[in-house]
Amino acid sequence: MSETERSGWSGPTDLPAKRWVLLTGSRTVLSAVALLSLVGLTGGLIAAGVVYVGPGSTFASVLSSGMLGALATIVTVTLSINQLILSRVFGAPADLTDRLEGNLDFRRSVEDIAGVDASPNDPGSFLSLVARTLEERAAELERQVERAEDVPEAHRDTAQTLATELVSYAAHLESGEDSESTFEVLALTFGTEYADLMDDVRALQRGAGERLPEAAAGALDDILELLKGIATIRQFFKTLAVQQDLAALSRQLIYTGVPALLVTFYLAQVYAGPGGSPTLPVASLPVVASVATAVVFSPLAVLVSYILRVATVTLYTVSVGSFIPPEERAE
Repeated sequence: MSETERSGWSGPTDLPAKRWVLLTGSRTVLSAVALLSLVGLTGGLIAAGVVYVGPGSTFASVLSSGMLGALATIVTVTLSINQLILSRVFGAPADLTDRLEGNLDFRRSVEDIAGVDASPNDPGSFLSLVARTLEERAAELERQVERAEDVPEAHRDTAQTLATELVSYAAHLESGEDSESTFEVLALTFGTEYADLMDDVRALQRGAGERLPEAAAGALDDILELLKGIATIRQFFKTLAVQQDLAALSRQLIYTGVPALLVTFYLAQVYAGPGGSPTLPVASLPVVASVATAVVFSPLAVLVSYILRVATVTLYTVSVGSFIPPEERAE
């Protein structure tokens, strides 16, 4: 299986540029690129005579007509986002304690299998620990099956193929150890291979049964627990990443919404001169109108850039277990 397929990206989404736009790229940079493109588009339309911004133009009124409604929408979206985030971080002491204990229990189970005293709390390093342990258990499974003399040839071949696939998948997961982006680490868990491998492990356990050596059976048990852990990890990392993005979106909407409202107000005053004549030199109006358009649409650009990533993450991490919707296998 290719690197692209293992990372959950297939078809046109394996393009680096599209991957950057949908997931790994800075949302601020993406918004800025979109707004600069809008400045260029507006300037081009004005230069071509498609959009008129001279004396008597209705350009300012067109922009300002929907601004109050847009501002109300921005306020509503911001409040809704904050309410969603706060509902996740607030709670009674007992609930917060249970949540913390659940996290610690999960980490202890991984630490017991990995044979370490404490697991790292950095997402990339923790996933790499799971990957290295998965690789070690896969190698142990292959060794034990090769040494055993009473394992049927069909099960022996199945175990060797499974071990090879596990090592390849573990190497893929381990590549995010030095990543400082939660979304880049999360992207490594995209796709359905963890669920496919879980099914392969369970099939080998049920098919081979007691004919596997005890050490091989133990390695399979550990492998299954690690794969289940990967399913848990990606949902937990998704929660962290999406909450961070929604919090950043809420802040960015405020940063861009207030200037957009002010620019709309002052742009309307530019066309409020005597007889409807503009108060600025006519030669400067194309530049003013182009920049003002970008500022007014900046909240929308920010909203689209963040929601695009949240929707992408949700699409590729819908499943939690071994039931995989077809839409998650390929877009």
